Amino acid sequence: MKVAILMAFLAAIALISVVQAEETCITCHKTVTPGIVSQYESSKMAKAGVSCLDCHGEIKGIDDPSVINHNGYRITPVVSPIHCQKCHPQEYQEFMNSKHAWTALIGPFRFWYRDAVSKGLVEEGKAPDNSVFLKSDPYEFIGKSITPLMPASGVLAKVGLFDEVQGYKNTLNCIGCHGSPVIVKDGKIVKGWPNNGIGRLNPDGSIGSCSACHTRHKFDKAEARKPETCGQCHLGPDHPQIEIYQESKHGNIYYSLENHSFLDEEELTPENTPVPTCAVCHMSGFNGAKTTHDVGSRLYWELQPKISTPQWYPANLVPVGKQKPDEERARENRAEMMKVCRGCHSPSWVEGYFKEFDEAVQDYNKVAKSAKALLDKIYEEGLADKSNQLDEYPELMWYYIWHHDGRRWRMGASMMGYDFTHWHGLFETVGDKYLKMLSWYETQKKIKALEERKAEQEVTPTPAAKASKSPGFQAVAAIAVLSALYIIQGRMRKK
Repeated sequence: MKVAILMAFLAAIALISVVQAEETCITCHKTVTPGIVSQYESSKMAKAGVSCLDCHGEIKGIDDPSVINHNGYRITPVVSPIHCQKCHPQEYQEFMNSKHAWTALIGPFRFWYRDAVSKGLVEEGKAPDNSVFLKSDPYEFIGKSITPLMPASGVLAKVGLFDEVQGYKNTLNCIGCHGSPVIVKDGKIVKGWPNNGIGRLNPDGSIGSCSACHTRHKFDKAEARKPETCGQCHLGPDHPQIEIYQESKHGNIYYSLENHSFLDEEELTPENTPVPTCAVCHMSGFNGAKTTHDVGSRLYWELQPKISTPQWYPANLVPVGKQKPDEERARENRAEMMKVCRGCHSPSWVEGYFKEFDEAVQDYNKVAKSAKALLDKIYEEGLADKSNQLDEYPELMWYYIWHHDGRRWRMGASMMGYDFTHWHGLFETVGDKYLKMLSWYETQKKIKALEERKAEQEVTPTPAAKASKSPGFQAVAAIAVLSALYIIQGRMRKK
């Protein structure tokens, strides 16, 4: 009985302490950052009693060098998924298994990570922590690298501007969406902040940023479900999902609606959802599909690489290139997506759509393999230098084929954006980039043949060329020239 009373007393003291801390945070930040306070106070988090310290407070047992003393409290500005998983363990685990969480290492920091693994600084398939960043600075590493992950690097190096253009390598590139390391030195964040990239590498050794989709400090579910939220990263020439969605019938219906309040529903169903958004198809528990925070778990194809394959697994081995296409799991993914589609469409419609989509991906693969074979032939024949794969014409055309036009071809087919599938995709791939590669190759072959012929003539002169250089031939030629001059002069005198 006494123990129970003591426990209750300690719990009451802890609650009072939390309430006091909350009042302190709110009172101060109303004058410093009133917008944040307003968002928080209108959020479901606040209504559920989630305090500022619940998210920003130090977690016991976690070595987080970003934690600082702040007005009597131990807090961090870098709220990582480890903080979120205290209340959302399932969502946390699903997200950790996703490529979203690993996308900084899959993308711009892939080669840095492989280098760190090879040096034994971090275990393969594990997330690096702040101690790794201090031993090997990721920003300095990529700043010295010519890589397809920063495609302008090849041409910048060729024209002598590689060391001059710094912002492109350190901040103004893919890391805004992919995320990058937050580095802490001597108790201060020195690089990588602010940082909202979905694959952010956090100082506490975790990866990812939940606030990439659940914008702080309101964390509104409806906002996370809107296509515009996904469109902040999934746009542009290399992954134009938001533009494709806008073109599609789904997007047409969504943007024609004056009221999107259905996204506030606790559970989205075929009955209360007039049109799907990105989250409905890829994440929501809709029409029997399981809710998930692994956005790739309903996909059959990998649409972003040079050649499409069934989905890669596991996500944490993608950065080191040891992932494997898992066709059985990809088929399971497809079955989950088809459940979603059948909430609004007939089975025959759904099957017909996926059949057409698969054909489009397979068509792209055939063209891409042919284009890659042409590039390999160009290298083999010595028409281009492989050492810098981003500074010559056919190399950049190949990059456009798989990274830009070919993705639009495949992604347009995946979401019924027919203009992207055909004109921005198939035609740009075949009728522009591949044709230019082929024309360049044929022209360079002709130039090379002419140069080789000229070189042969210089090394081994023809009989006529040899005769022209003999003393007898030259003497006869001199007499002929003098005779011609004499005749011309005679005629001029007669005139």
